[in-house]
Amino acid sequence: MTLRLKYFTESENHQATVTCPDVQKIITESQSLRIDVMKSEAVVDPALLTPEDSPIAQKEKKGSLQTFTDLRRAFAWELARWPLAKHVVWERCRIHLPRSYLSRDGEDVLTVQPGTDLNNFVHQYYLEEVDAKENTWVNYVHSDKVVAKRHEFLGPSPRVAGYFVDVDGDIYIKWWDSFLSDQWMGSQKWQVEVTWNGEKWIEKA
Repeated sequence: MTLRLKYFTESENHQATVTCPDVQKIITESQSLRIDVMKSEAVVDPALLTPEDSPIAQKEKKGSLQTFTDLRRAFAWELARWPLAKHVVWERCRIHLPRSYLSRDGEDVLTVQPGTDLNNFVHQYYLEEVDAKENTWVNYVHSDKVVAKRHEFLGPSPRVAGYFVDVDGDIYIKWWDSFLSDQWMGSQKWQVEVTWNGEKWIEKA
């Protein structure tokens, strides 16, 4: 059995037809021998990429921001209904759960275990009932002071548009209220952020 190999030493390239024993001999006796393995990798020429501050990129930025914002709002799920999509976390973390709109009445911080579907976790939490007589929180759904569910204090139509993870790994919910046309998170407002990859704008995670 013969093999045709292409190899090179420190000084020059070689091509040779060798038998199997010859191959073993070459490998063991010559430390300078290296088999030339050809690999092809896709390389993007930096000269072909469009700079972020170019007129073309800046012109597309506004439209991209609006598109990503519209998508976030369109796919935001309503707390009162079972979420169709899953968002599984694979590490132990903490999630900040506002008690009311803009966290005006504080928040609850709960631990989330690995393998938990975060969407289902949030949904179940905000379906829990609270005694409306024991607090002065604003209920955006019912005016009676009997029994209310947690999500009724977040706004007229609170929806989960996504999650934000801070440097400590804590999770905050990005809320979208279609009735108020408001995007809020914790005690602040949030906006979609984009980054330029040289060819197009993509949403920041």
